[in-house]
Amino acid sequence: MGGRHVLRRALAWLAPFALVPLAVACGESKSAEPSPAAVATAEALSRAVTITAPSGTTPEAGGGSSSVRLAGHIFGSGPVGVILVHGRPTDQTAWFPYATQLAASGTYTVLTFDFRGFGDSKGEKDFNAVDTDLTAAYRYMRDDLGRSRIFLVGASIGGTASLVVATRLPVAGVVSISSPGEFPPLDATEAVQKLAVPKLFIVSKNDVPQAIDQATMVAAAPQPKEAVVYEGTLHGTDLLQGPHAREVEQRITAFLGNN
Repeated sequence: MGGRHVLRRALAWLAPFALVPLAVACGESKSAEPSPAAVATAEALSRAVTITAPSGTTPEAGGGSSSVRLAGHIFGSGPVGVILVHGRPTDQTAWFPYATQLAASGTYTVLTFDFRGFGDSKGEKDFNAVDTDLTAAYRYMRDDLGRSRIFLVGASIGGTASLVVATRLPVAGVVSISSPGEFPPLDATEAVQKLAVPKLFIVSKNDVPQAIDQATMVAAAPQPKEAVVYEGTLHGTDLLQGPHAREVEQRITAFLGNN
């Protein structure tokens, strides 16, 4: 398929959402964080867990193995699993307020975790291993917590990893927020073409290049799919702290409930 044809399809998908009347956000911050009180409340309402992930993306020479310990938190005990995946430069605490709210419904068991080298997780930062860490979190949710129906909700590079991992493991659906189409070695633009599960894409209109990447991915992805574009520049979980926070949360929750 020619590049111009793909671009026309992407713009065609983006245009209708750009016409939705949304309030213009002002004074947006690129480093929004939950308040210390919100983080403390979330910690009190959750339990800390440790997830074991392979230390590398390939087996060690001689057949040996090693691992890295990832810090996580479990919210709630509902029958449906939801893994909230953070982006860069944030950590799992960016998801804490929403994780607390989602778990309060009684429907979900919610898992947040820090990629290696982030937050309280061990090891060095390794962006080549974000899919490895997410896979370890998924297996923890499935094997240790006993949840067979699992959604992935990822922001920024966490969204890229979620879209790719969802083509490798059985998931109930994926939410992508401000996800780059490519974050080498991960290629979400290619992955979405074979991702048949329900998908929700969320981005800010002026969050470039992610807004362009989202339009391209939405055009390439098969049904079922939904896409939302908000005014402004907020990126990833910063959308959960901005003027559209309530609507973003409601859209994600509705997506989970409908699928």
